[in-house]
Amino acid sequence: MKTMVSNMAHVCLGDVAREIKQKVPVDQELPTVGLEHLDPGEVELAHWDEGVETTFTKAFSKGQVLFGRRRAYLRKAAVAPFDGICSGDITVIAPKDNLSPRLLPFIIQNDALFEHAVTNSAGSLSPRVKWQSLSQFEFELPSIAKQEDLADILWTAQETRSHYRQLLTACDDVVKSQFVEMFGDEKWGFKPLSECVDSIDTGKSMNCGEGPRGVGGFGVLKLSALSSGTFVASENKVISKDNFMSIKEVEKGDLLFARKNTPELVGTTVYVPNEVRGLMFPDLVFRMKPKDVNALYLLAYMRSDRGLDLIQGMAHGSAKSMVNIPKTQLARLPVPVPPLELQQEFADFVAQVDKSKFAVQKALDELNATTKKILNQELGLGNV
Repeated sequence: MKTMVSNMAHVCLGDVAREIKQKVPVDQELPTVGLEHLDPGEVELAHWDEGVETTFTKAFSKGQVLFGRRRAYLRKAAVAPFDGICSGDITVIAPKDNLSPRLLPFIIQNDALFEHAVTNSAGSLSPRVKWQSLSQFEFELPSIAKQEDLADILWTAQETRSHYRQLLTACDDVVKSQFVEMFGDEKWGFKPLSECVDSIDTGKSMNCGEGPRGVGGFGVLKLSALSSGTFVASENKVISKDNFMSIKEVEKGDLLFARKNTPELVGTTVYVPNEVRGLMFPDLVFRMKPKDVNALYLLAYMRSDRGLDLIQGMAHGSAKSMVNIPKTQLARLPVPVPPLELQQEFADFVAQVDKSKFAVQKALDELNATTKKILNQELGLGNV
């Protein structure tokens, strides 16, 4: 039920948006979108299939929002850039007349809404949230004119965010090119990964609170701390001091490896460049401490086309859900081992590129924090 407060309306999502349940014949030749095509935390759709056989029959139209209702903790929701068909595990959401279509994607791709979705999901192995529950999400809605102004700000920020990410990708491409130039012929001997690290440690599943840890507090990393390819310490969930296990604490110089994730993200490896205190790695992540090889060289190999092909080829599980890489198989990953002096030369090059990458990432983080603050203030969501 809507109530007016000043120039704001206190609403539920169902007051301003509706679920679309349109079906099309199976033989329709339209672009198809599955859960695997939705990137976690991203408001724009970047992947889809065309010209493939599918059993999908749920239709969507350009401008509607595709919300991944299964495993809502993955934060999958994006605006459709075309008409198409999608998986039954995607809820199609369209705005009503009192909501700007350009603002809807940002209301959906929001921490507070996903927390609401996770809380109201049902099922143990593959939890799903129904539209009936999702539609009860509450927030403050500005006037249409204010909504359009807010949408202008958010889409301008999104364009800037895309430019920053292109710069980050360019930095990574430079490193990959240098790696291929220096080590592409693989003329050196190989060692199994188990001989290049002290150990491959599995993290711990913990009972966590809502939200990240506070200053001086304790937390467990989320998979999203690795998903971007850069270690993001702020992506964590708070735990009590009593539950903290120092043996699982993340340390400077660690390599963290996503052993279980979606097919496109499994095997993501990041380097911990700075000292962090009070953060554990979860059970979905392996921690490795390189020995007798340079950590940045090993990281680059595991991210190279050759290394990543081998790693993702080890994954087990359904191609459309979470897949897992066993520790025993990862331990046998063949790693080319060039002379340490050459590895160090490469690491020095990476360090120079990382200075540029750090500056871009800092600007991106500040932009994300600012836009999140603006949106949450306008929607009356506080500091969620």
